Amino acid sequence: MKITGIDITPIAVKDPPLLNSVGVHQPYALRSIVEVHTDAGITGIAEAYGDDPTLANLRAAAASLGGLDVFDLNGLDRRVAVALGRVAASSPTELVGTPSVAKTIASTVSAFEVALFDAQGKAVGRPVCDLLGGAVRAAVPFSGYLFYKWAGHPGEEPDGFGEALDPDGIVAQAKWLVDRYGFGSLKLKGGVFPPDEEIAAIRALRAAFPGYPLRLDPNANWTVRTSHRVAAELADALEYLEDPTPGIDGMAEVAAGTDLPLATNMCVTSFEAVPEGIARKAVRT
Repeated sequence: MKITGIDITPIAVKDPPLLNSVGVHQPYALRSIVEVHTDAGITGIAEAYGDDPTLANLRAAAASLGGLDVFDLNGLDRRVAVALGRVAASSPTELVGTPSVAKTIASTVSAFEVALFDAQGKAVGRPVCDLLGGAVRAAVPFSGYLFYKWAGHPGEEPDGFGEALDPDGIVAQAKWLVDRYGFGSLKLKGGVFPPDEEIAAIRALRAAFPGYPLRLDPNANWTVRTSHRVAAELADALEYLEDPTPGIDGMAEVAAGTDLPLATNMCVTSFEAVPEGIARKAVRT
């Protein structure tokens, strides 16, 4: 089953005025829809980021994939590496170059890889999980994601979520999400207001949702000292603290001063960083 054509379609999805450590979300989120067509009449579908650099990479890679067998995933790796001006390293476990370049290659490959798996699954009449060894579990718990936010973007009508700029607003948002979707755990995107205000929000959530796992993620917006203080004050309230301070060095220093579990999607962001992150205990369960 060979690739006969690929469509890359950028889309914009409306996004609420969510606040974070660097400001406010834009009124939209950009994504790309990837459609891989085959000579068997089967189309595999995937999605990816939708910013201009990603679109350029996807289009450059797509131009090189004509005629590729949808089961040839190693061939996909090689063609994308060449199309993006890279040559795969002799080691099968890594690519030559800096982590940022490796991430570019990996994110581009992944968009097409998912579409190829989708086409494979459709061809054999099985879900993709079966192609990967079978489902590990029938369901995956999902956490309700809480944000400080304005009622609406400037100049626009308020959205259905409403304003959340204090503990009462965060609790109201959490109740709306739990009532509507049945979430059994909650995570607050912090790093927006002074730490004491966000501590108060977690305390309010703990009072409103006794027994719920709670997580706090300030997007690396705190110093190590502040991270230690917040961790100490919320040790009895949080399941874990995510990215309280920047970098592996900072996270390791935080870990040395608290028993609270630490999570990240900011300081360990490539395969190359995993060994150091583990050795330094920058992430800890």
